[in-house]
Amino acid sequence: MKRTLALIFAVIMCLGLFVGCGGDESQSGTASTDSGTNDTGIFSTDDVKFLDENGESVYRITRAETADVNIGAFLFKQLKSKLGVNIKNTSDADDGTDVYEILVGDTNRAETAKAKDYLIKNVSGRYDDYIICTIGKKIVIYSRSDNALQDAMKYFVDTYVSTAGVKGGISYTHASEGDFVDTAINGVSLGAFVFVKQRFNQSYITQNQMEEANELIVNKTGFKLDIVEDHNAASEYEVIVGDAKRDGVQTIEDRDTYSIIISGKKVYLNGGSPSAKAMAVSEFAKLVSAGAVTDANSVQSASYSATVASYDPAKWYSTTWADDFDFVEGHETGIDLSKWAFSTEGASAGHNGRNSKRAKTADMLHVNDGMLNFYACYDENSYYGFKLYTKNKMTYRYGVLEMSAILPDSSPNSGFWISLWANSYDPDNPAAYMTEVNVCEMFGNSASEASNLHGWLKSNRRDYYESKWQPEGYAEHWSLDGSHSNQKKYYCPEGKFNDGLHTFTYIWDEDHCGFACDGNVYFMVDLNEKEIWKETFTQHIHLILSQATGFAQQASCPADDDPVWQNSNNFQIDYVHIYQKNDGVSELRFLE
Repeated sequence: MKRTLALIFAVIMCLGLFVGCGGDESQSGTASTDSGTNDTGIFSTDDVKFLDENGESVYRITRAETADVNIGAFLFKQLKSKLGVNIKNTSDADDGTDVYEILVGDTNRAETAKAKDYLIKNVSGRYDDYIICTIGKKIVIYSRSDNALQDAMKYFVDTYVSTAGVKGGISYTHASEGDFVDTAINGVSLGAFVFVKQRFNQSYITQNQMEEANELIVNKTGFKLDIVEDHNAASEYEVIVGDAKRDGVQTIEDRDTYSIIISGKKVYLNGGSPSAKAMAVSEFAKLVSAGAVTDANSVQSASYSATVASYDPAKWYSTTWADDFDFVEGHETGIDLSKWAFSTEGASAGHNGRNSKRAKTADMLHVNDGMLNFYACYDENSYYGFKLYTKNKMTYRYGVLEMSAILPDSSPNSGFWISLWANSYDPDNPAAYMTEVNVCEMFGNSASEASNLHGWLKSNRRDYYESKWQPEGYAEHWSLDGSHSNQKKYYCPEGKFNDGLHTFTYIWDEDHCGFACDGNVYFMVDLNEKEIWKETFTQHIHLILSQATGFAQQASCPADDDPVWQNSNNFQIDYVHIYQKNDGVSELRFLE
């Protein structure tokens, strides 16, 4: 009954607004709000004039610098049609000091922040809420939802925009409508909270689960949590995921364990592995989607393997192959030879009259403290790199491949060439080309890394190649260097990949090949764009970990006395994991 009366009241108030907005009639915005709230002191009650005495626009449109330019373009067209003038459409990168602006979306202006805070505290804080108000010289149009923001802009133009302006300022809020679950954390609206993720070494699996959790939360409760990185200043209300840099975070060592700790204004979701962290996020989403929670709802310790048994395996990424690089007896290096084989292929030409070789001795390559370590080095005759691969042991198709590692650095030279990559291995597969996937490739300067997709003609398929592909102009080798060269590179947003652990990811399904770093997807290819892509990148692949040191193919090599040989020559790998769904198409094959 209360909801019905509130809706009737809202309709009456809105009708009252529209009565006064025909033609050049002025209208007051202060009497219109369907949330039952009014000006509390932050809103300006000064009359709003859209045109000056010369008939020119007083305001300019300002959107967030990172926002789609079409957001401002939509409002530009609407205002031009209504007022008959062109209005400048810019971003918040421009100085807004003492400027009349119509702020659209989540701009960096203080007025937007005030309106956003008011919306959360005085309306409902739900995702589709929106506010239109005047604060000083700014008109703020804000919603977290793009769809609701479009509705807000349309409402603003239809209700308030005229050549006569608005008397008494604007303060209008719109609450989301729906049959939502009432939920809060320790009495505070869920809309006040944000997810805090690790900026570095964030697993895509955990990041992806935060996004899926938000889908559940918004559908059930109407709320949606912003996802922010841990280098940002702490907010008052936070849901802290994994080992994000925040006070109170406790690392979990056991890989099967996860926890959900609710403590006042903070929630801590963590686990001993990316899968366990993702499970903590998923279970938290279920918890808050069912109703209000308090500290008493904390889960101090739970088993991932026990909990995942209740999940649909066709929809959940489970770990199907993993090496966490614990020392295994059987070889002096401690490498698990049930998972990897050494490649000690013959020496290749190197710089400075030396050869470039692959090492397999413990003084250069060894497992220690849960990490695989390789130290690039040289002697009088040779430079030493390494190569490990899963050929003849394991191949897979589809899923998420991930490596957490600290990359070496030989900059400004390019002597340390590292890669996590993969090749197809199936001589009976009729595909004309062999697959090569570069998940993470770094050529010496660890300020950036690159991904790539290659096709290599199978020598035993030359007739097939000649008849099928030559008309399309494909050579014996092709890659995405030409068509996607600027998209395939990812720059470390701060420092270098040599400074600490980072996570490098290959995301693969029947229709897409994608790449991510620290949870951030930076490159995605639709395999349906070209028949040859679909054929080449749907084959089983095996993994390769390698570093080539001092190869002649590299442009340069550090001098013998360069400090990088002691300070940044270590390629350290924390883990390599494969996550897959039991969806009928993803496969893992053990060959031994």
